Amino acid sequence: MDIKEIANKIKQEGGRLYLVGGAVRDNILKKQIYDEDYCVTGITGEKFKKIFPEAYIRGKSFEVFDIDGKEFAIARREIKIGKGHKSFEIETGSEITIEEDLKRRDITINSIAQDILTEEIIDPFKGIEDIENKLIKATSSKFKEDPLRVYRVARFAAQLNFEVEKTTIQYMRELKTELKTLSAERVFQELRKAITTRKTVYIF
Repeated sequence: MDIKEIANKIKQEGGRLYLVGGAVRDNILKKQIYDEDYCVTGITGEKFKKIFPEAYIRGKSFEVFDIDGKEFAIARREIKIGKGHKSFEIETGSEITIEEDLKRRDITINSIAQDILTEEIIDPFKGIEDIENKLIKATSSKFKEDPLRVYRVARFAAQLNFEVEKTTIQYMRELKTELKTLSAERVFQELRKAITTRKTVYIF
């Protein structure tokens, strides 16, 4: 199914569809896009299932819908309830805006969205400016809620050859004690993506 056809069906039910995350960033950087992730606002997961009964549902803590290999997630908020990478309470709902969903994301260059129908860019945290300045910056202080972000920042800095902003480095240092809560498998996944680059990044 064509992505604009999906977006129009969502619009008919009062929602909007956005391309989000790495695909928007890589498009701005004129890099090849490998994965497309979409965020849906204005409708619930239940309504999404009614609109697209053929969608494959996966995800444990929150529902992610798969249509023709593309991922669709309902806009959400996250509330930290404990230590570690997975200790979050997830809240979804038709009232959650695209700006709220972008705010929970790790760094500004990943906190950009594009409306599928209008092609409008939504960039409330000045991610495009940071791309132009080759700077990695935490989207908000909520960065400190997820220790995996330490490795993600190191990976992006190496892959993109970007510098890491000072406050973000401080946030990373404050997460040092929580790094041991991460599984070896999850850490390896991030390191494997980083070791193919030539740049070395020192975190601490």
